[in-house]
Formats: sequence, C-alpha cells, structure tokens
Amino acid sequence: MKSYSLAGGWQFRKLPELTPETFTQLPESGFEEVILPHTWYSDDDQYRGLTAYTREINWEPDWEHVFLSFDGADQRCLVYADGEMLCEHRGAYSRFRVELPRPAQGVTQLTVLLDNRLDETISPHFGDFTIFGGLYRPVELLVCGKNHFDYTYHGTDGIIARAGVDENGDGVLTLEPHVCAERPDATIVCTLLDPCGRTAAFGEASAGESLSLRVEKPALWNGRRGAPLYTLHAELRVDGTAADLTTLRLGFRKLRLSAGEGLFLNGEHLRLHGVARHQDIGRKYSAVSGEEIRADFDLIDDIGANAVRLSHYQHAQAAYDCADERGLLVWAEIPMLKMTEDPALFENAKEQLTDLILQNIHHPSVFCWGIQNEIAMFKDAPYMHEQCAALHGIVKTLDPERFSACANLYPLKPKSRLNEITDLVGYNIYFGWYYGQMTDYGDYLDRFHAARPALPLGISEYGVDSNLALHSEEPQIKDYSEEYQALWHETVYPQIESRSWLWGSFVWNMFDFSSARRNEGGVKFVNGKGLVSRDRLTRKDAFYYYKARWSSEPFVHLCGHRFTKRCRDTVEIRVYTNQKTVQLLLNGAFFAEGKNNGNGTAVFPGVPLNRGENRLEARSGQVSDALVFERVDTPEPSYRLPGTDSGEVKNWFLTDDYTRQGYFSVNDTANDVLDEPAARAVLEKYVPGLVKVMTEKNVIPLGLTVKNILSHDADPAEAEAITKKINAELNEIENQF
Repeated sequence: MKSYSLAGGWQFRKLPELTPETFTQLPESGFEEVILPHTWYSDDDQYRGLTAYTREINWEPDWEHVFLSFDGADQRCLVYADGEMLCEHRGAYSRFRVELPRPAQGVTQLTVLLDNRLDETISPHFGDFTIFGGLYRPVELLVCGKNHFDYTYHGTDGIIARAGVDENGDGVLTLEPHVCAERPDATIVCTLLDPCGRTAAFGEASAGESLSLRVEKPALWNGRRGAPLYTLHAELRVDGTAADLTTLRLGFRKLRLSAGEGLFLNGEHLRLHGVARHQDIGRKYSAVSGEEIRADFDLIDDIGANAVRLSHYQHAQAAYDCADERGLLVWAEIPMLKMTEDPALFENAKEQLTDLILQNIHHPSVFCWGIQNEIAMFKDAPYMHEQCAALHGIVKTLDPERFSACANLYPLKPKSRLNEITDLVGYNIYFGWYYGQMTDYGDYLDRFHAARPALPLGISEYGVDSNLALHSEEPQIKDYSEEYQALWHETVYPQIESRSWLWGSFVWNMFDFSSARRNEGGVKFVNGKGLVSRDRLTRKDAFYYYKARWSSEPFVHLCGHRFTKRCRDTVEIRVYTNQKTVQLLLNGAFFAEGKNNGNGTAVFPGVPLNRGENRLEARSGQVSDALVFERVDTPEPSYRLPGTDSGEVKNWFLTDDYTRQGYFSVNDTANDVLDEPAARAVLEKYVPGLVKVMTEKNVIPLGLTVKNILSHDADPAEAEAITKKINAELNEIENQF
C-alpha cells in the first residue's frame, strides 16, 4: 500500500440553505481554497450547518484499488465521487475509509459534505466543549494492488494486534488479520522486531486465520520507568510474493486492578497522577498538526504526569503514539455524555466504541476504555444501566485484557447501579467551586469508600477556572483568580493523594479549551480550568504546583508573575519547588530561607515592598526564578471582575444552609429525591407539573440539585419561598449516603 496526502487542492464553502437530505448538486461559485487540516469554526462565527469540500483526484494508470482515508470528519460526513454517494459516516473522531470507484476518464470529482448541526442520534449531542466541524485531521489516498489488507475494517490497517504477558512472563501476541485476497492460498507472514530492531518472533498463517507469536521474556512497557516498543511487520503474500504490508508499533505489559490498593503495572503498584486533555489548541481550534500534538505532550512531560485522560472522544493517532513513546498511561473514551432511549444513538455509541478499541488496541499506553461521562446528569435510569452493560460487554469481548471505565458526577450516590457495571469508576468532583468547600474532598471520599469498599475508585476530574488577567491578595471562590486556582490545587491534591485506595486522579484540565456555550470568568467560549492557557503560551501558577509534586527535574517557581501591581506594605510570597530549601532574595539582598513544606511549596510571609519596583529572586542550588513587583497606592482594577463576591460559582450544583446532615434537602439531586418515595411525594405536593416534566421528558438534567431546578425560569421571590417549604419537609426524611 502507498499513501498520498490530500492536504491541498480543496475548495470549500458553507451551504446554510441545505441539509444532507436536500442536497442535490454543488453551487457554481462561492468557494474558497483551503488546506487540510481545516475547520470553519471561529469564536466569531460559530456556524453549525452543512458545508462542502471538493477537489479532483487524478488517477495513475497502474492504480488498482484506491481508498480515501479520513482520520476525522466533524460530525456527519457524506462522501460523493462523481455525484454518486459512496458512504455516510456518523461521528467526528474515529478514522474511516471508503473505496473509490475507477472513473471513466481517469479523474474523480470528489465531494465531501459535512454537517455539524445538533443531531441527537450522534454522540456527542451535549457537552461542555465545542463541536467545531471540518476535515480537521489528515485525509489520505491509499493505493493498493488486487490483494491487500482490508483498510475499511473499522478504519484499521487490516490487522488487530493484541499483546499480553502470560503467567511465565513471556509475551504473547495474537494477530487477527482482515484481508481482501483473490487467491485462497494467500498467506500472512509476520515479523516482530524488538526495540533494537532485531527479530524477536516470526510466524506465518493462511490469510483468513489468526496466529500467535511468542516472545520469551520481552522488554516490558513500564510507563515512565521505560517504554520499549516492538514493531510488527505483517506482510500479505500471494504466490510467495509480497502484495501488501502493514506496520504497527506495540508493547508488552501486564495490568492488574485492586479496589483496596489501586493499579498495578507489571506487578508494581502505580499511582496515576494524570491530567486530562482536549484536542483543540488556541485559535486553530481542532485543526491541529502532529507537531502541535507532540508539543502538548512535551508540556505533559514537563509537569511530570504519568497518565493522561484523552477526553471526551477518540483523539488523533499522534496522541496515542506520543503516550506510547513517553510511557504515559491513557484513559481512552467515546463521547457518550448524554444517554437517551433512542436506539439510533445507542447504535452510534456501539460503533464509536468498536472503532475506538480496534483502531487503538495495539497501543500499550491505553489501560482503559471509557464508555460514558456524567450521563446521570439528566437521570439515572434502568435503560442506562442496560446500555452501559452492553457497552461494557463490547469492551470485554474485543479487549478482555484492559479495563472498562466510566466517569460519574459527584451527585450520583455510591449505591447507583452505574457504579457496578465497569471495571473501574472515576468521579468528577468540584468541591470548592460548584458546591461545598475545597476541604470537603477527604470526608466525602472516605464516606464513599466506606459505602463501596469493593469499588476501584479514582478521580476522573477535579479543577477550577482561572483567568490569567485576574488576581487577588485574598483569593476566594468565584474570583476566577490565578491565585485561587493555585491555592485550591494546593489544598485539594493532598486530600486525594493521601487516600491510598484510590487508583489515581486526573486534573481537569491540562489546557484551557474551547466551549462555545461558556461566558464565564470574564472570558467567552473558553473553559478556563486548564493549568496552561489555550494558546499554550502561558503556564499558570498551578502548573508549577503539580510540577513540584510530580517532576524530578530540579526547579523553583515564584508565584505571581502576572500579579505584578501590589498595593500592600508586605506580601506573602509562595514558591513552588521540588527542592528541600529555597532562598529568597529581595532587591539583590538575601531575605530568608524557606523549607519545602512537603506539599511542593515554600512560603515567605511578611515580605516588605518599597514604593516602585521590587525585584524578587528564588534560588535553590543551580535553579532560580525572578520577577518584579510594583508597589502601587491603590488596587489594580483590572485584576478583579466587576460585581464579584464570595460564594460558589453559579453553575449546576449550588449549596448553602439548606442541608441537614443525614436527611434530604433541596441540595440533593432530582434523581435522588425522585428515587425516594417519601421525598418524591414532597415534590409532587408542591410542584406536580415539574415532577411530570422531569419524569416524562428528557429535558431537565436530573443530576442538578432540586434547588437549582426550582430556580430556573421563575420569579426569584416565588422560587425562594417554594424552595424553603419543600426543603423544610425534605429535612425530615432520612437519606442514607
């Protein structure tokens, strides 16, 4: 097989007046030339509708079988050749291929229609991230002879490679070929090369048969301790002559999971300290290059993480390749964020999960397959349990060596059936931001573990938003300051880290990312929970906190590089470092020596500032960091959002003094209140119409608190009055955790 890039030569235009069903032919004008990868999205023009990409394909005389290969097409894609529709692909993130028919005149007129409108039969149709649209990943032409691997088999390269380690420590590689061969005597010849390029195993079988290769005591893929990769060359032969070749990189490793102890890699305990990543970068949005993906992983390397959650969909192959090479364990997942009873949506989920697994099963970095994220936000219903069980079954059928996983949201009670389906469970928890206090993690996790001691539990999301322009001497909830984000992580992570039975955690998020639905913290269209800015140019203070906790590379970082204008006589200086001691210099003179408090932080209180500029420098051995503060007379107004004060972020899960420990309240989710007959009767007494809507229509997220739902679309005074009445009666009904 030969591959040819189709990056150039495309003409593009929007077709707002059409749908895929009403499309008949292309207009004659209005096109612009574009180069792939390409998305038409911009923050200033969030077009959702039909578009067309078109170009010519000039055939060579000796081409026999020609395939179009799309690494991603967002979101509904229809491919036409010379006016004839060849295929439809529903889903933005997995690779797919289609064979082109030979044209009569040697030139194919190719048209690709893309539609990114809301479609409730395609996941995701809900979520806190942007649906961009576009041919935002590479498109290639694959040219093969008469006999070739089946490149249309779930978008794979025609061979499924499952690598494992047996009880004797030997590597076992099971190969499942999928070929298109005209001759029944075609064979598959497989050669496995070790990390040094030497032959480690060899095997041959008929083209329609699976085969196994055994490697005695292979070099194990061992995460950040070492990530040796083997190379498989699978050759299709006809009459003893090579007809096609597929190459994959893979690794051998063994995984084990314990509810009480966590994750084990090759027999050694490995606590996951990870970050989550969305694929978009700055104002290039989703149309990023392989080089930019690798630069993202450079930053993940720099912070010292050993795992990455590739959220909330299948990422580009370059991301999984980077994880393989750098020893990062990967949580891979499908974009199932709102599960309905629509069978078409469920079929789409099954297709996306199958593609995700088969296209990435050879990557040793992947340790689990995620089947859903926060679906209980809307309700926790039996049909969800059935569908999740079916998705779990797909994981165990296709890849029994890895774990199935799900990410549930905080209000979902431990007793939920959704916590019993997958091999491991992550919880997305935001104390100190959307609800509660940042110090609440420890107690909550302990109570959860006591209620579900046999559940392998981790934290799949935790974080808070920050705006790099906002700063505070006294950081607090809702100020969106860089200082609150840093303090929050300083406070929260030790509570997570100290629970040894957690398999690990993923910071939400490594990078600020695009969310077209947001207007928050003084910034539009951005989720600001990243440790690094959306354009990747700025590492926030919180980035360096985790570097201090996870990285072995010596460094010191003075907090406050953007908080330069100070109006206090004295300030507290915080230094993040993985060194034992730090010296602080003020205006060139030694000021004090501080010790790392064991949480990656050295604190210097009462540092005096003179009028005008003050130079501070932190030193430890050969590493240092410096900044300049300007002492001013009045607080810098640009550091604070107008009208902000303390209190939780106005989002989905609000809490206040309505809560009575051990009893129901309006701060419980609608799911939980409706599930308890006595509590449900209270709602039916006061808001029967609302109960009817919540139970009969899938329009209100039942993972919201009752208080939050009652406050929507109502007069504030009336809502408060009815909320207090309902809460008073709910507070008399016992609620078991």
